[in-house]
Amino acid sequence: MSAPTRGDDIDDDRRAGRRLLHGALVVLLACTTAGLAVVGLGGVRRDVGPVTAQVSLAITAHAGTEIALPPVGRLTMDTHSGPFGLRVGIEEVDLTQARELLQGSAAREQAVRQLPGEVRSAVRALVLRSALVALLAAAVACALVFRDLRAVLLGTGAVLAVLLLSGAVTAATARPQAVTRPTYTGLLAQAPALVGAVRNARTDFGAYSERLAQLTSDVSGLYTRLQTLPEGAGEESTRVLWISDVHNNPQAYALVRSLVAQYDVQAVVDTGDSTDLGTGVENSQLAAIDDLPVPYVWIRGNHDSPQTQAYLETLGNVRVLDDGAVVEVAGLRLAGTGDPTFTPVKQVQPQQGAGAEALTRAGQQLAAAIERSPEPVDVALVHQPAMAGPLHGHVPLVLDGHVHERRDRVVDGTLELTQGSSGGAGLRTLDGGEATPLQLSVLHFDPATGQLVAVDDITLAGIGEQRVSVERRPASSYPTTGDDEQEEQEQEEQEQEDEQR
Repeated sequence: MSAPTRGDDIDDDRRAGRRLLHGALVVLLACTTAGLAVVGLGGVRRDVGPVTAQVSLAITAHAGTEIALPPVGRLTMDTHSGPFGLRVGIEEVDLTQARELLQGSAAREQAVRQLPGEVRSAVRALVLRSALVALLAAAVACALVFRDLRAVLLGTGAVLAVLLLSGAVTAATARPQAVTRPTYTGLLAQAPALVGAVRNARTDFGAYSERLAQLTSDVSGLYTRLQTLPEGAGEESTRVLWISDVHNNPQAYALVRSLVAQYDVQAVVDTGDSTDLGTGVENSQLAAIDDLPVPYVWIRGNHDSPQTQAYLETLGNVRVLDDGAVVEVAGLRLAGTGDPTFTPVKQVQPQQGAGAEALTRAGQQLAAAIERSPEPVDVALVHQPAMAGPLHGHVPLVLDGHVHERRDRVVDGTLELTQGSSGGAGLRTLDGGEATPLQLSVLHFDPATGQLVAVDDITLAGIGEQRVSVERRPASSYPTTGDDEQEEQEQEEQEQEDEQR
């Protein structure tokens, strides 16, 4: 037997190098295929509480947990380290179950008991599925490419080792407390400020309510003095209280109740935006409307949802106007339609131009309905001024809101009045916002003709201020708007409406 030569040693080194390279290629192929399979096929869909979530793993340099809540943003939590990040996407929400959680303590207690188990079950299912998908993908890829059992075993073994190592790193670096310190992106970036506002709201709003009650009593004296003025509307007039844009300010309805009693009004009209987001939770603020002793005529604003409208339709004294409906209240014929847009969040808007077209079209449809009415309509109700243009010349009076400031104009014989915010722009002002006044109006109509006689504009100072005023304007005092002035005003209104939305 001959001794090994130097040539044999070189051949052995080459064979060893080829084996090493072959093994590296096997491991690289197995791990790459496994990683792609985990990301693409390893997710699971599970019900967790009231939501249906897609839970998956992502290969990333920044691990941790990320929860996507389209379209409002995402939460990121530094829950662990390692090559795999946990990604949760909310696909569906069971609104009935969510409502029960928010409204019922028993349902909340049950959810608190069940939720940890549901989360653990979802994570276990994710880990098991991801591991099986990774191993199967690695084995199939190695078998197809190398056609060698040893390559299959090497590839799957390498993937198994990576999975076990990743699991050990994740367990060793787990930081459960990180779920209490999420990072917000998108619209959710406003969440911390909102939480702070809610914490301060109870104290601030209690003091505000006391001041508002005193201011409300002052209005009564001012109104009594107004009745003695030469242009007083007289006790025989039909009086209607007009409000708009309450935006979840619960004290607004207490103010409405007081004014209904003090002025002996026959009806209340509301030109929309009673809520901020149009959720079912906000309906609890609207329950106070049912206690008012007079009819309440309401149209939907761009912050009110069909769910908001459906709830108000269940209240006995509420008359919801939509799609050109006409109702007779307190001897007056009123027609109205809801806002065709639903834009409770500024960053979520319709396609550019689509919103304006929808508003104009809604105004045109209401004008056509008024023309078809067998009896003349006295007042038309819309939410946004952009809806009022097609109504000019078709009805004596148009009432709208949306822009949170009073405006007026007369075009083609139609008086268009725009109301401010009767809720002082809502509770958002408690979070350091500008003190917006509460603005309401008492409209006086001739009971024989249904024509507007006078308007009492009531203004109560916003949070942190103490002022109250009542100004009476005869209907004949509103100036007529020329064509050029009308076009300029409509352009300014559209720009401000875009900002409001």
